[in-house]
Amino acid sequence: MSSIIFIFFLVIVCCLGWGLWLRRRPFSVELRKQKYKDLEMRAKEGDVEAMYRFAELYYTEHDERFFPMIFKWVSILAAQKKDPAVWLLMGDLYCAGHGTLRDAKRALSCYEQALSADIVSGKNTDLSQEAHNHLERQIIDLRKEVFQ
Repeated sequence: MSSIIFIFFLVIVCCLGWGLWLRRRPFSVELRKQKYKDLEMRAKEGDVEAMYRFAELYYTEHDERFFPMIFKWVSILAAQKKDPAVWLLMGDLYCAGHGTLRDAKRALSCYEQALSADIVSGKNTDLSQEAHNHLERQIIDLRKEVFQ
């Protein structure tokens, strides 16, 4: 009886391990292109959730081939929403020159809008304390760069 229970648990552990391995396995380039294409179609239809997914993909995949597409949809989302996390991402994109030319003035403007939206939203903000601190540091650094 105990050997049956042991085999049962062994099978469960193997299945869970296999599932986790499949999840962590990176997508092939073709699958990633298809995922981006599907998201872009949804974003063109006005799906705000698809636009947010582009922002998430920037942080999770960080593949420079897709930066222009990410920049496009995140900038549209930023124009529609006063979400501090979206404005923070826009600032990061401008600051690093991902998907666009590096522009310290625009990055500073985005960071300031993110900070303003974060302060206005108070305790309802989406930004973590770490993100808020990053935002403040970026503003200080960019002000030094822009106004020198």
